[in-house]
Amino acid sequence: MKKFICCLLFCIPFFCFPQAEMKKQIDWIPLQKAKEYAKKYNKEILIFFYKKDCEYCDKMKKEALSDMQVINLINNNFLPVKIDSRTKDTIIYNEVAYGNQQPESSGRHDWRHDFYYEVATFTRDNTKQATTPSIVLFNNRFEKIKNMPGLQPKLLLLRNLKPYIK
Repeated sequence: MKKFICCLLFCIPFFCFPQAEMKKQIDWIPLQKAKEYAKKYNKEILIFFYKKDCEYCDKMKKEALSDMQVINLINNNFLPVKIDSRTKDTIIYNEVAYGNQQPESSGRHDWRHDFYYEVATFTRDNTKQATTPSIVLFNNRFEKIKNMPGLQPKLLLLRNLKPYIK
């Protein structure tokens, strides 16, 4: 009987306090919340810029951003934000309000957001360019620290993110 009680007391914590479950997807949060948490928890912000009907964005979501190693690395080390590069939301960056200049009434939804263009652009052949998908990292003061334009396969994404893990 003593063995049974000891065994029961030993096992109760495992049933009453289950271990944390591994996340099966990235915990995307709104940008405003990420900006607040970045200061509070001294963490970097990772913004994934995508657009609807983008072949490479879908490929990156299905392959790299669905991989458990990538999911764990991002969830445990960054404040992840996913933003449509054509959003109509106003975003404040460096005390400047950025928006999408294409009015909703035009019926078109193909104009890029100015914040996306400001932070996700890179120079190639002396020309300023932007592409989706893109990942941009910001420090806890919401200052840009790294731009990763284009499709990032799993291994490249892991290699690019590892230097920013605390």
